Amino acid sequence: MSRIYQPEEQITSQLAGLRQRAAKLEALTTEHKRLDEALRESQEVLRKIFESVTDGIPATDLDDIVTGAKSNKQ
Repeated sequence: MSRIYQPEEQITSQLAGLRQRAAKLEALTTEHKRLDEALRESQEVLRKIFESVTDGIPATDLDDIVTGAKSNKQ
């Protein structure tokens, strides 16, 4: 089995690069968690609004095609 030896400077440089990538991944993970929480909060607000409305509400897609509706017929 042969071993490959690298100069200390090369190993130090590679380690610095790995640390930078780890820091970027950590930042992305933190941002993802923040955005996920903001999305959940927004969905909860919209759900509460949707449930409290007494009139009918049509749901449409981006082409204004009705994809669903909420009706409070009781």
